[in-house]
Amino acid sequence: MLDLQRLRYFVAVAEEENVGRAAERLHLTQSPLSRQIQSLEADLGLALFHRAKKRLRLTAAGRQFLAEARSLLAHGERVEQQARAIAMGSAGALVIGYVPGAIHAGVVTRWLRAFRMVAPDVDIMLKKLRSAEQECQLRSGEIDIGFAHARPALGAGVSSRAICRESFKLAVPAHRYGRAAPTARDLRGARFIALPGTAAAGHKDEFFAACAAAGFDPDVRYEAADPLAALEMVDAGLGFAIVQASLKRIKPAGVALVDLPPGFDWTMAIHLLCGEPCTPIAARFFGLDVGAE
Repeated sequence: MLDLQRLRYFVAVAEEENVGRAAERLHLTQSPLSRQIQSLEADLGLALFHRAKKRLRLTAAGRQFLAEARSLLAHGERVEQQARAIAMGSAGALVIGYVPGAIHAGVVTRWLRAFRMVAPDVDIMLKKLRSAEQECQLRSGEIDIGFAHARPALGAGVSSRAICRESFKLAVPAHRYGRAAPTARDLRGARFIALPGTAAAGHKDEFFAACAAAGFDPDVRYEAADPLAALEMVDAGLGFAIVQASLKRIKPAGVALVDLPPGFDWTMAIHLLCGEPCTPIAARFFGLDVGAE
């Protein structure tokens, strides 16, 4: 069987045309190197060299084999370099799950930009997933990193760290309210559009407690699949929505984001998640120090 070490021996002898010089270049003694070349020829069933006194010249088959050997050695070196890069977390692929809120807040963009600076050769794939789905897929190895609203349960085989907190605004039809924010009295009995991240299990009690503290109890008539859909529903006049403040930069022209009544002080954390045990690439991403913009 061929191995890279014997190919290196053959290339050195072919380039030096002398076993002694090749042995010196390879830091070997001459006899073992000669045996390696003879063994290679026997295994291949080919005469690779014409032997004349102390000089070796390649046969026609030897010249063809030299080209292939150099190509194979170069490929082997690339494979070794790639493996080292993967082990260091600077090459390979990373699959990242995210909740829409992390995209709208610019969190995912900041982390991808920072990671690209330290690992430009890593391939990135993004998957839109709810927090619970991310936890499951991290444990199964389907994704490597997650940006989620919910912190995973202890002992779930997932590491997490809170990386930011989002404040909220009230989305209202701009033609009706302009810059004037509705009061708590205005919101009592008003129709609301809920978002999965605010009125879903795990956050529902906190969300409604914050509304009660501000003096109103939302009448949730609809649920939107994501924040942008909720804003479109507000624009259509279906009701109000409580959305993250960062949506101000991408909201429809017909929607205004105004302050919520005093007393509404709830914020929602965005957590960075990583499966355990994590790959070197995921560990490098999870360990980044990315400040807020």
